[in-house]
Amino acid sequence: MKLLFLGTGTSHGIPVIGCDCKVCNSSDSRDKRYRCSAYVTTNDNKHILIDCGPEFRMQALENHIKEVDAVLLTHSHADHLHGLDDLRIFSTVFSHAVTNPKAIEQMKKPPIPIYTNANTLKDVENRFDYIFRPVRQGGGVAKIQLFAPETTFDYGKTKITPIPMMHGTLNDVGWLLTETDDKGEKKSIAYLTDLNYIADSSIKLIKDNCGKLVHLVIDGLRIKEHSTHFSILEAMQCAAKIGAEHVWLTHLTHAHSHEEIIDYINRQLPNVPGLKNCKSVLPAYDKLEIEI
Repeated sequence: MKLLFLGTGTSHGIPVIGCDCKVCNSSDSRDKRYRCSAYVTTNDNKHILIDCGPEFRMQALENHIKEVDAVLLTHSHADHLHGLDDLRIFSTVFSHAVTNPKAIEQMKKPPIPIYTNANTLKDVENRFDYIFRPVRQGGGVAKIQLFAPETTFDYGKTKITPIPMMHGTLNDVGWLLTETDDKGEKKSIAYLTDLNYIADSSIKLIKDNCGKLVHLVIDGLRIKEHSTHFSILEAMQCAAKIGAEHVWLTHLTHAHSHEEIIDYINRQLPNVPGLKNCKSVLPAYDKLEIEI
């Protein structure tokens, strides 16, 4: 299983519109961040998109994405949802060379399943209500089907577990993706973004289902504390409770450069002894690919 970071920035993205700070003007490509999203390719070649923000079209083009089989949504804020309309290209087979109605019918794809929690499902139905109405002419819409699973479910050979979290007062959901290798060993990637609280019961849910947690992706907005996001230190402290071989911070602001975040993490590591067995604790960046 591989996870490609399509975006690792906060809701403004980096560079921020109209900002002349040193990070927004940085020449380091790791300081250029689209809004948060990831693309998972499973061992049985399923393609799963995690969140679908307003830059999804550009992310898909730049990373040569040609398939989206399913979508996992964390919550309904615009930076994680408002590229949903661009899923229509992945839910229809286009071929201008085919004109036979029967052949066109055979080329149609099933709706893309979207998994999220109940409150996000309602927001999708409200904001994208036109998707669920019959279209008589022009344009077309994404063909999607909404699900709100409360427990682990199978998607191909991958087990997916929704992880309840809090993003301020908003209930959002993280995702644990687990596969079993040829030796029967379970290995997982956990993707937890946009949170400032996760209950012990949710951490237990990860531990009970993950087998070996190879990668933990977690929200670490900035050094300064925030009312709805983990700070970098809070993310590190939470990661210590969860336990993973590799920890990756995402949803980062323009307050600190990539190199400054690395320096801060290294200075804080002695203060978070629970991370001493981690192989790495680093900020993620756009187009980084991790795998198990």
